[in-house]
Amino acid sequence: MRWDFGKIYKEIRLSKGLSQTEVCANQISRTSLSKFESCQSIPSIENMIFLLDQINMSLEEFHYICHVYQPSKRQEILNQISKNLSITGTAELEELQKLCTQYLETTHDIPIESINNILTLVIQLRENGPKNHNELLNQTAQKVWENLEKADNWYYRDFQLLNAILFYFPLENLRLIIDNMLNQLVKYQDFADIKPIKDKLLTNCSTLYLYNNFKSECEKVTLELLNLAKETKRYDSLGFAQVRLGICKGDDNLIEKGLSLLTLTEETALIQTLEYEIKNYR
Repeated sequence: MRWDFGKIYKEIRLSKGLSQTEVCANQISRTSLSKFESCQSIPSIENMIFLLDQINMSLEEFHYICHVYQPSKRQEILNQISKNLSITGTAELEELQKLCTQYLETTHDIPIESINNILTLVIQLRENGPKNHNELLNQTAQKVWENLEKADNWYYRDFQLLNAILFYFPLENLRLIIDNMLNQLVKYQDFADIKPIKDKLLTNCSTLYLYNNFKSECEKVTLELLNLAKETKRYDSLGFAQVRLGICKGDDNLIEKGLSLLTLTEETALIQTLEYEIKNYR
């Protein structure tokens, strides 16, 4: 990790052929920029955002460069947890949990603690099966939920955490929690990065509703997933949503349309799951 942030900023500015005058304009003084670039001072958050905007760089990318073009330990954890846990091998999850444990030994970090709890949930679930929730699983899910429940608003990382524990909520609370989650997602409708996690959330909500025979709720959520899939050109999600809607509506043509699309995209495992659902929930 390089701590000479000002020097790094100067290197980037010069590599882009920008002068201090061009960067500062009439927004901040050249003296302030000079002190920053010579590592004599640190800008305010407002000024730092402005300076990064002038070199067309996000804070996340600047942080990555400060780590010598490598993710920090924290960012490495966040990058890996953002992957779909359902397709990550258990051995990989166990290695990620070791990384979390090592990081938490020296650093207080509430989000990473929550991620560590989620990893415990997923690993235990794979070892014991979905129907064998032990006390550790229930306690761990409760810890994650307590942090989310006390918040007035949920944010991007909160939606990721929520997605990981949806299947552990009591059935009597499920509809209320999902409704609250969907309402909170509205404020992120113009935030492009939310769309992949929204896809996962809607998919999981649809599954929970269908498997608990809440077909009207399943249809409503799946229709939203269908519209999102069309917007993002996610053909796997589009085919999935068409089959699910067909199951909810009793529409064989819609089911066949979705299965044909998934066949073209070679989603073999997903087709097998949906064929099971057609047989048992149609």
